[in-house]
Amino acid sequence: MLNRYIARLYVRYILLILGALVAFFVGMDMVSENERLPDSANLTLLYVLFQALYSLELILPLSLVFGAIAAKIHLIRMNELVASYALGASRLRVLFPFVAVALLFSMAYVAMTTTPLAYAGDRARAIKQDRFFVSSTHQLFFKFDSSFVYIDELLPLQNEARGVEILEVSGGDLVRHIRAERAFFRQNAWQLESVEQINKPPVSGLQEAGIDRLWYPHYEALRGFRPEIMDNVYEGRSAFSLIDAARAWQLFSNQQISTDRIRGVFYSGLLFPLFAPIFVVIMFFFVPISPRFFNVAIFSSMAVLVTLGGWGSLYALSQLARTGTLSPELALLLPFALSFLVAGYLVKKER
Repeated sequence: MLNRYIARLYVRYILLILGALVAFFVGMDMVSENERLPDSANLTLLYVLFQALYSLELILPLSLVFGAIAAKIHLIRMNELVASYALGASRLRVLFPFVAVALLFSMAYVAMTTTPLAYAGDRARAIKQDRFFVSSTHQLFFKFDSSFVYIDELLPLQNEARGVEILEVSGGDLVRHIRAERAFFRQNAWQLESVEQINKPPVSGLQEAGIDRLWYPHYEALRGFRPEIMDNVYEGRSAFSLIDAARAWQLFSNQQISTDRIRGVFYSGLLFPLFAPIFVVIMFFFVPISPRFFNVAIFSSMAVLVTLGGWGSLYALSQLARTGTLSPELALLLPFALSFLVAGYLVKKER
């Protein structure tokens, strides 16, 4: 009964604070970007929706911590916390619904980042730049396995590429040139259409055979190189779904390419939302149980400032990890491990 009451109270404050912060974020963005938005009402509504989803990355964790502070102060003001302890409830029992609700919201957000909703920010920018229906990247050049690939135009939303050229190299020597006007990503590979293939055999003398030119209606290449990965990496974006980040990490490791930025994106998407339940645990043990022992207004202000300061520092570290400026293990894994150990120590001390 007590757990259900505290959980309902906490969820109510979370939703109130989350709604207010999202409305503020989207409202301020609409005011500043009003002239750049399309005239279409449907696209404007989509822009608002995508911006609201994009804002959850920072706003949801803050709402979880602020909601816990507000719920705890409510329990203190109404003397419900003291009454719960007087009836025999332990501090860990009171803490449990806070952690359970915060963890549930955080895991729901992590699950959301495994879906295309992780690209909500990119979709909102596409609407603002009037390229929502056709998003393209031009003149990509990259190395894949033993080949060098050039793509004149990539359309990631349509899983299509135009002007594809592949140079296959063996032992430092060019052995094959493949050219196609169009290619489509299907079944985890690129299907090239109307392909021209030029084979260059090893040349050891003037009597050796020359180049061999072939044409194919269809040709499969670049297996595993997904269009979202190509587009985001080339454009230098830090928006990846967790699944795409994991695939990019594996792909770059196989290609012996630095994975610092990809690891930063993966750790940030997975661990950053989970800091909120840890913050809730740590802050819980520093809140007095009765308004007689502290000034509620001063405590509320200090709790908000400490939360904003700590959360801002963690967010800055996550952005440095996403851009590859700092090692993702140093910027994210280490603070997460230290925070988890502190929270675990406080819980163990209470037992």
